[in-house]
Amino acid sequence: VGSALLGLALTWRGEWRAVAEPAKRLGLLLLCLLIPGLLSIPTSLAPSKSWGEIASVVLVGLAGLSVLYGLRRQQDHRWLQTGLVIVIAAWIGDGLLQALTGADVFGIVPPDGFITGPFRPNAIFGIILSILLPLVFWGPLKKREWWAPFLLCGTLVVIVLTGQRNNLLLAAIGLACISNLWSKRTRLVAASLFAATLIVTYPLSPALQERGSIMIDTLLRQPTSPKTIENKSSALDDADNTLAKLNALSSNRGYIFEAGINMIKAQPVFGIGASAFRKAYPKFTSEKPAQQNLHAHHIYLGITAETGLIGLSSFLFAIVLASKWFLTSTPDRRSSAIPYAYTLIVMLFPLATHTSLYRAFHFSIFLMVLCGFLSALYSPSIGECLNIDKEKDLASSEP
Repeated sequence: VGSALLGLALTWRGEWRAVAEPAKRLGLLLLCLLIPGLLSIPTSLAPSKSWGEIASVVLVGLAGLSVLYGLRRQQDHRWLQTGLVIVIAAWIGDGLLQALTGADVFGIVPPDGFITGPFRPNAIFGIILSILLPLVFWGPLKKREWWAPFLLCGTLVVIVLTGQRNNLLLAAIGLACISNLWSKRTRLVAASLFAATLIVTYPLSPALQERGSIMIDTLLRQPTSPKTIENKSSALDDADNTLAKLNALSSNRGYIFEAGINMIKAQPVFGIGASAFRKAYPKFTSEKPAQQNLHAHHIYLGITAETGLIGLSSFLFAIVLASKWFLTSTPDRRSSAIPYAYTLIVMLFPLATHTSLYRAFHFSIFLMVLCGFLSALYSPSIGECLNIDKEKDLASSEP
């Protein structure tokens, strides 16, 4: 809200003209969310929630103006990089303290088997660390800062201790993106260190051990589900077995995925309404009693369930559009945008099970990264800084 008010003030004063081009691109991408959301309202199972989501997208647009304005110069991106490193380093220390003593500096005691850092919900801490990996470490590793490998190892240790398998997947994707900085030999060393970190830290994460053993047991044996009806068909048995296996592999998210698919079948074109997943879930799941699930735990399934095939098509179009902007940009601007692009790849990776778009802390991080990406590609001030830096390099190389 504060960023949106600042964006509104900048618009009122005409300051938005300094970021007119990236602001136009941001508006176009947000329309790819806004239009399907509006189209989903007639079929929405929670119209008030859907209207609230539409309002939040507008709010995000205004907030985006202030973020773009704050990142309009190359040095602003450097300040963001420095700030992120400081914050992540503090969080790593807080998480390690929590792992060693059972409570962090704020007195937060996490659930058994997890560490949550300065957050009470057990998912937020690890997700943020994992998805921001490329953005935090690309610059320091590229400059070969001596402390960067140590902080990266600490980050990986804490990610393992969070006990979420999804976080390991996101961290691995982030490391794969960062590895473009390295030679083949260095990549092998980094992969070995990642494997060693996982092996050494794994016994210290009870939650990860428990979930890992369940996955192994599920993969090694054929799950069976009890028959509630004697004459149940073999097709239904197979469906129950598949759902049981998926639940075992994904901590009961099979029910959530099943509900999302049922929502798509019920309203394939326009969806059951933006932000209506939670209210609709009990109606579409076979889980009894139905839990309160805020989102689909899969960004593409969630978008399709809530805004239909129209919403999914629009979202994929936005991804293609942003990719085209990146690929057709100048090499200097692509170089500035790469850490943001890699972070967006991690956030939007199709196999991730925690990330979602219409959730407050996800959306705010997504906005920061997206605006950094657009600013690097289109802010005039950054182009001027890049030209100045190039002229300095040429001048220093002259005899």
